[in-house]
Amino acid sequence: MYNRKRSYSLDYIKDGYNIKEEYNKNDKVYLVTINTLDGKYSFIIDRPYSKSRKLVENIKELKVNDEVCLTFTFKASNVLPACYRGKELVSYALTSDKMKSKMKKYYQLDNKYKPVNKEYENININYLNNKKIFVWNYHGFYYLNNNKNKTIDLFKRDIYKPMLIGYVDNHMIMPDYNNLYEYTNFKVMNVDNLSTKDFEISEGISDDSYILGVNDKSIFIYDSKYKREFEIVPFKLKYRIVDPFIYNKGEKQYKSDTYLTINKNTSFIYDTLYDYRIIDNKLYRYNKYNPDKELISDLDVKFIVKKTDKEVYYISGDTVYLFNENRGNIKLFTYFELDFNYENLIYIFD
Repeated sequence: MYNRKRSYSLDYIKDGYNIKEEYNKNDKVYLVTINTLDGKYSFIIDRPYSKSRKLVENIKELKVNDEVCLTFTFKASNVLPACYRGKELVSYALTSDKMKSKMKKYYQLDNKYKPVNKEYENININYLNNKKIFVWNYHGFYYLNNNKNKTIDLFKRDIYKPMLIGYVDNHMIMPDYNNLYEYTNFKVMNVDNLSTKDFEISEGISDDSYILGVNDKSIFIYDSKYKREFEIVPFKLKYRIVDPFIYNKGEKQYKSDTYLTINKNTSFIYDTLYDYRIIDNKLYRYNKYNPDKELISDLDVKFIVKKTDKEVYYISGDTVYLFNENRGNIKLFTYFELDFNYENLIYIFD
């Protein structure tokens, strides 16, 4: 019983700072909030559980002009700094070189990567982060990978807004865009070997449809024209029609057809530690435990390509970037078409 993990919350003072230390056994993370005269700093710390308490030590504030950063150790290991620029909470990656020079070496960003510096079909590639990247070229994809690049032709006519491309795990599904307005034939691509299979359904899915999200191995699509929701399992080439619902943090919530028809931006809500949002063309990171937003890019951002707990891929101008808190912002590639058309054109897989 003594060694069993348990959630707890503890307030104490260390080095003159007010500290709130918590452990959430469901998410298996520590939560630390430190209040100073300059602001409130909140941290999510992924460390193995300890039966010890009061784990925060060696708190330091560093100031450079209007920048203030807080560092500390947790269970004798270093935690990435949290920073303010003026009154705004910002990623440590956005602080000045002068501020970074004040940090010890173990706080420096891990940006040691070898640029690719290649060009393929007017895509100027800087770095691919060891991912498989598919760039929609209006009738198929340009495939970008560390080992090879390839053009994948799928359709005869140009499709400028491919709104019904969905993916889960290592499979991507899309309508047969050789048809217009309504689809009974689909293509399923295995992104590991780039093979495609045809997939046919009895009921048509109209152009007036949108992707709700994914759960387990399934992709869910709602058809506003015919008032029906599809669950598609790409790797099995199977589907079924289900009562209209969404998943809200793993909980099934039934919705009316009227609701899903009117609210076409409805999507599943996932239970993640972090979320990323664009507000006034700026990219912010939120965590699930408090409402504070953290600016993570100084660029004007117009679209989020993909987001996970640890990373977010986004588009600024004609360029795709990656943000990782340990590495900062890294330019992946530039593609002039993104200046004009950028929604649902990029798909990224491990």
